[in-house]
Amino acid sequence: MALLCARSPLGSCGTPTRDRLLLLLLSLGWVLHSRAQAADTGQDAAPWLQHTSQDLSWQRPELTAIFRRALKDTEQKVCPPGKEAHVVDENLIFYKEWELEACVDGALLAKQMDRVNAVPFTYQQLDIFKRKLDEFYPQGYPESLIRHLSYFFHEVTTEDIHKWNVTSLETVKSLLKVSKRGKMDAQVAALIARYLVVGGQLDNATLDMLASFRPTYLCFLSPEQLGSMQEDVVWTVRPQDLDTCRPLQMNVLYSKARIAFQNMSGSEYFARIKPFLGGASTEDLRALTRQNISMDVATFKKLQKEALLPMTIAEVQKLLGPNLAGLKVEEENSPFRDWILRQRQEDLDSLGLGLHGGMPNGYLVLDLNVREALSGGPYLLGPGRALTVIPALLLALILN
Repeated sequence: MALLCARSPLGSCGTPTRDRLLLLLLSLGWVLHSRAQAADTGQDAAPWLQHTSQDLSWQRPELTAIFRRALKDTEQKVCPPGKEAHVVDENLIFYKEWELEACVDGALLAKQMDRVNAVPFTYQQLDIFKRKLDEFYPQGYPESLIRHLSYFFHEVTTEDIHKWNVTSLETVKSLLKVSKRGKMDAQVAALIARYLVVGGQLDNATLDMLASFRPTYLCFLSPEQLGSMQEDVVWTVRPQDLDTCRPLQMNVLYSKARIAFQNMSGSEYFARIKPFLGGASTEDLRALTRQNISMDVATFKKLQKEALLPMTIAEVQKLLGPNLAGLKVEEENSPFRDWILRQRQEDLDSLGLGLHGGMPNGYLVLDLNVREALSGGPYLLGPGRALTVIPALLLALILN
């Protein structure tokens, strides 16, 4: 059973030396000042020094105890004779924490990591081992150590993992196996990210193992890898798990979510499908307008621009319902701005929201892909220019 220590009002039990030394220095300053006063008055210094601790105790009792402990700590930095560890075994359980700090080095722990996992050390002792390894490998653990971490993987943080270079799928699998117990979702996501960033490929067995964790790792997977996962994975997805996903990833996840939630309807279905609507098509959005739901503006902002642009004002009005007023706040942001540019200004005015940027009356929108790609918006033609261009377009169509 792991033993935990309570936090002291004078400092943390995990790092007492710094606070004690600070008080020690302050105490020494007081002692030297008092000693100088004694010398000036001609008092005998030797008896005074013999009673220094009593004088300090009279001033502040707890200061005396800390003073003595600090002196003891400074004397105990060196490993006692015969205590230096050459093997990781049960004897280390009975070492005091300062003895582990002084007598065990990171090289030994790295070499005998299997023994570290086999011996029932306390959480505090494992914390010390973790610090020793971090000091020995300041740039991150080598893969030769990572593949043998086993349950010691529970001691590492996501910041530690981001320093690693993981190239072996077997290493990934071994760490996933020991991560099923405990809250290791963040570490698992960081591990998958480090493996994939060097070009690693996940097989179906690994993808099946990942399904048992909270899917914070989804946005690290390729669309092909996401397609190989079971539909059940979407049931535990939170909106923040998808924040960094790209459109192609969202397309795959939305398709899986539609299958997973196909037996639901109405508000229940919408509550489930909402985090995945960033992958919905225009047809899917139009289907939602017939289900009497009200999409919030935050979800509307995550829709793909290509899916939103063909939507009419009436369809968007049905989609947002009472949340339609939120369009005004977001009218300068994509994809709202892109959609507004394609609407007639008089139709936008009918909403009563004060939206601006629509097409003036009498203008046409021609879907000239090249021109739109260059300009970033639709190409507008006034009535006179439209009359000039339209015959040329008709002639071109006839010739084709």
